[in-house]
Amino acid sequence: MSVEYHQSELAIALDPSNPARAMPSILPKHKRILDVGCGMGQSLLAAQLPSDAEAYGVDCDASAIEEGRRLTPSNIKLVCAGGESLPFEDEYFDLVFSRVALPYMEINKALREISRVLKCGGDLWLTLHPASMVLSRAKRSAWSGDLKDIVFCSYVLLNGILFNYFGIQTSFLGRQETFQTVGGIVRAMKRVGLTCLPVQSSAHFIVQGQKPSADKGV
Repeated sequence: MSVEYHQSELAIALDPSNPARAMPSILPKHKRILDVGCGMGQSLLAAQLPSDAEAYGVDCDASAIEEGRRLTPSNIKLVCAGGESLPFEDEYFDLVFSRVALPYMEINKALREISRVLKCGGDLWLTLHPASMVLSRAKRSAWSGDLKDIVFCSYVLLNGILFNYFGIQTSFLGRQETFQTVGGIVRAMKRVGLTCLPVQSSAHFIVQGQKPSADKGV
């Protein structure tokens, strides 16, 4: 993603009236927070975290991380890393969230890492991509005659089917992109010990989850 893209995402995150904006609820118990696929750290900036909160953002885009470090306060630390290999100790965070980044990752690995770094009783918040979004993109590409993008959209649809119904993903030109369904993401979360709370129906495909407390089991 270009720095310009991340700057536009920052503008959206800072504008509460923008319909494209989607943000997790930051509760008093969320003292340590992680944004997976943070871009420039726009969601952490827009969250207006209290000064005693310890927040981290990870993204594999080094230019976005570098730009974001110029904008974020001292209690927000941005790290260049992928969601499939998080550079944090076990059970460190009270809240992990990811805004429209998980669909581009190897989801099973990323969820396993999220579960590892999330405390027992900790919360998870995700925004995801429904199949309708990919189909709309494919339709626009068909109208414009963009054969290359039609092929890629076909790959995303096939990869999404493999993930949601069989729990596997394939790689295409170094990418792992999929669409998600409620059933598919619930099963994927369950495989790594996370529970799925009610899915929010709105303009966004939002899933909330939790890592059960040790005394409650999975």
